[in-house]
Amino acid sequence: MTTVYFLIAAVALAGAGVLLWLDRQRSSVARHQRAIWGDEHEFKFRETDTKLRKVFRRATMNAPDHVEVRDVAYGRYGGVETVVFDLAETATVIAVRRSSPSPVVVDLRHEDVLAPAEEDVELLGAMGPRVMFSNNLDVARRVCDRRMVALANKAPAFVEVLWNEGNWALGSLPLTNDPATLNTGLEVVRRFADLLRVLPPMREPEDSPDPRDPHGPTRAELADEKTESMRDKRRRQAAAAPATEASPAAKPTVPPVRTAPPATGTSSTTGRGMAPMPVRGSATRKSEDAPRRAEDTGERPNRHRS
Repeated sequence: MTTVYFLIAAVALAGAGVLLWLDRQRSSVARHQRAIWGDEHEFKFRETDTKLRKVFRRATMNAPDHVEVRDVAYGRYGGVETVVFDLAETATVIAVRRSSPSPVVVDLRHEDVLAPAEEDVELLGAMGPRVMFSNNLDVARRVCDRRMVALANKAPAFVEVLWNEGNWALGSLPLTNDPATLNTGLEVVRRFADLLRVLPPMREPEDSPDPRDPHGPTRAELADEKTESMRDKRRRQAAAAPATEASPAAKPTVPPVRTAPPATGTSSTTGRGMAPMPVRGSATRKSEDAPRRAEDTGERPNRHRS
C-alpha cells in the first residue's frame, strides 16, 4: 500500500512539473509575440514596468495594486509617444501621449461594459453602441461632434473602453497578442487622442489681481510697476542700506569717548572746522570804523594826492 502512495505522489509531482514548464513556455511565447509585433513599429520591449500602475489609475487601470503590468512595448507611433502593455489577467492597454493634460475626463465605453467605478464622473448619454461619461458635462458636450460620433460607431467592439488621463489617451482590449487587433486598437486610440485636442488645458493657479488695478494682468511679470510700488521699493531699499552698514558683524561696537573742547582760537583736528569768533576792539573793527570817523569830522579824503 505504501508503494502505491509513493507512485501517486511521483506522478503528481511529475504532472506539476510538466504544467509549470508549459506555463513558462506559453508566457515566453506570448512575450516573444509582443516583442515581434513591437519590432514592426520600432518599439522597444521590456517584461514589466512598475511605474505605469502609478501613472494610470482610471477605468480599466482601476485594479487592485497586486495586479502587475507585463509585456510592455513602447516607442513612437505617428511621431507620438506610445505604450502597449498587459494588465495581468485583465486587459491589454494602449496609451498614446497627448500634447497637454486637461482637467476634463472623457470616458467612452461600449454599452456592454460596466460603468466606471470613479465617483467624479457622470453619465452624459449614448453615442451609437457606446456610452460617454465625464466629470464636466458641459465641456464633454462640445467634444461630441460628428467626428466623435463617427469614432463611437465605427470603432470595433473589442476596443471596450476609451478614456483620457493626465497627458495620455488610453484604450483597453481583451488580452491579446494578435498583430491585426493591436494595430487596429492602436489606430483607434490615436484618433481618440486627436479628437481630445479641444479639451481645455490644465492651467496653473493665478494670483488675485492688484486691488489698485483690478483690470490689470494678474501675473507680476506682465504687469507694469505702479508708482506706489516704486516708491515703496525705494523706501525699503533706503531702510535696508543703513541696517546693512550698522550690522554688528560689519563693525564692532565701541563705547563713545568724550573729549575736552578745544581752546579758543585753536582748531580741532577732528570734526567740523570752526573759525574763531571776532573780538571787540580788534584791528579789523578799527579799520572798518576809520572811514566813518573821517566823515564825522567833515574831512574828505583826497584820492588825487600823490
